[in-house]
Amino acid sequence: MTTAGNKIKVVCRIRPFLKTEKPDTAVSVESSTVLRVTNPRDTTKDVKFNFDSCYGPKVGQDVIYKTDVRPLVESIFSGMSATVFCYGVTGAGKTHTIQGTETDPGIIPRALEHIFMHKQRDAIDYDVRVSYYEIYKEAVFDLFKPRDAAGSGLPIREDASHKVFVAGLSEKRVTSYEQFDSMYQRACGNRRTASTKLNNHSSRSHAILTVHVQWKDDLASGRTWCGRLHLIDLAGSEDNRRTENGRDRMAESSAINRSLFVLGQVVEALNTGASRIPYRDSKMTRILQDSLGGDSQGMMIVNISPGEAFLQDTHNTLNFATKSREVVNKPVVHEVVEQRWSVVDRLQHHRGVGRAMRTAVVAAGGVAKRRWSEEAASSDTEDPSVHQNGPSSAGSSSNGVGSKRRVSPAMAPARSSDPGTRRPPLAGHPQPQQADFVQKVVSAKFHEISQKSESASNQIMERVMRIEKQLSGA
Repeated sequence: MTTAGNKIKVVCRIRPFLKTEKPDTAVSVESSTVLRVTNPRDTTKDVKFNFDSCYGPKVGQDVIYKTDVRPLVESIFSGMSATVFCYGVTGAGKTHTIQGTETDPGIIPRALEHIFMHKQRDAIDYDVRVSYYEIYKEAVFDLFKPRDAAGSGLPIREDASHKVFVAGLSEKRVTSYEQFDSMYQRACGNRRTASTKLNNHSSRSHAILTVHVQWKDDLASGRTWCGRLHLIDLAGSEDNRRTENGRDRMAESSAINRSLFVLGQVVEALNTGASRIPYRDSKMTRILQDSLGGDSQGMMIVNISPGEAFLQDTHNTLNFATKSREVVNKPVVHEVVEQRWSVVDRLQHHRGVGRAMRTAVVAAGGVAKRRWSEEAASSDTEDPSVHQNGPSSAGSSSNGVGSKRRVSPAMAPARSSDPGTRRPPLAGHPQPQQADFVQKVVSAKFHEISQKSESASNQIMERVMRIEKQLSGA
C-alpha cells in the first residue's frame, strides 16, 4: 500500500563553540523554523533559511529525538521504512548527534531503546534484527565482523524486485537493548577514524545501521509485516587545505568528497525531473536509493559549525539542505510475502558469500605462511641429535636412537658463519620463500577462478532474467 508523496524533512542543528574558538553571532536561530546566517560575501547583510526545525547549541539530544526523530521510529511499527541521516562538514557534530556518548546518548541508542520498550509493551511478538556497516573508500565493510576478516569489501546487488541489498552482510537478531548496546559498542571500534586538524576523532567512512522489525498480525488478518529503520552517519566533506591531511587522509577525503558530490547530483536530478538519476555513481547513493525519491520516509539532520570561520561551508551546507527539502518520497507499507527466492536472488546472494569465502582462504594462506616461518625458526633451537639415527653423546637412548628434547637458546651450540657448515632445514617445514611462492600461486589461481565464475554468473543471470520476463509476460 502506497501513501501520498512526502518531502524529505530537514532539521538544522548548530553545535556549541569549542574552547579554542572565539564566540560570535554569525549563525543564530531566529525561530523554531528559521536560521539566520551572515552573508559571507557581504558581512553587513544576513541570509535566512527555512527548515522544518532549527535548534541552537543549548538544545539537548533528548529534545531533538522526541520532537523530530521519535515519530519516524514509531512509524516502522506500521510497516513503513524510515531513514535518518546526518549531513555536514567535518567537525560539525554529526557523529555526536547520531551516536552520542555514554552520558548523553544520541539518536541510535535512543531509537533502539524506544524499539525495545515498544516491544515489551505490546502483546505482539516482534522479531528485531540489526546490521551495521561502513562505506570506506567506496568499499562496503561489515562492522559486526573484525576488520582483518573484511577482505576487499562486500558487493552491492539488486534483487528481482529491484531492491538494493549488500550481499553477504550479517544480520544479528537482538532481544534486548543491553544485548544490542554490547554489540554496537564493539562494532563502533571497528569503524575507521583518524585525527585531522579540524577534528581529533574524524570519521573516515559513512556508517549505516539498519534495523528490521518483523511481526505477524495474528489478531487481524494473520499477515506478516516488516518495518525498516536506517540511521546513517555521513562522513563530513573536507577542505584539505584546512585539514592539512597527509597522503592517506587525502585519499580518504577524496572518496568522501566524491560520494557527497554524487549525493548532490542525485538531489539535483530528482528536483529537475532528469531522465537519469545517478544512484549508481556512488556506493552511498546506491544504498540511499530508497530514501532519495524512493519508498522510505526521509529526514536529514543538518549539522553546522558556528562562527565566521566556517561561513562559506555553512552556506554551502544550508543551500544543499534547502534543495533536499524538495525531494519527494512515496512511503510504502511493507507486507512480507512468503519468501520464495527466485534463481536470480540466489545467484546474487551466493556470489557475495563466495567472494567473502575466497578472501578468507587467501587470508588463511598468509596465516599458514607465518606459522611455517615460526615453526622453521623454532626448529633451529632443537638438539641436532634429534635427527640422528645413530648413538648420540647427549641424551641417546639405549636402543641407539637419539631422544627428542629441546634446549634453550643459551645452551644451543653456536652457529658457524660458514654457509657450508649450516644445518639444512627440517623435512616437512617449508622455508619462508617457499611459503611466499605458494601463497602467490594460490592467490593468482583464486583470482583467475573468481573472474571466470563472475563472468559465468553474469551470463547465467542474464539468461534467467530473460526467461523470467518471458514467463511473466506469458
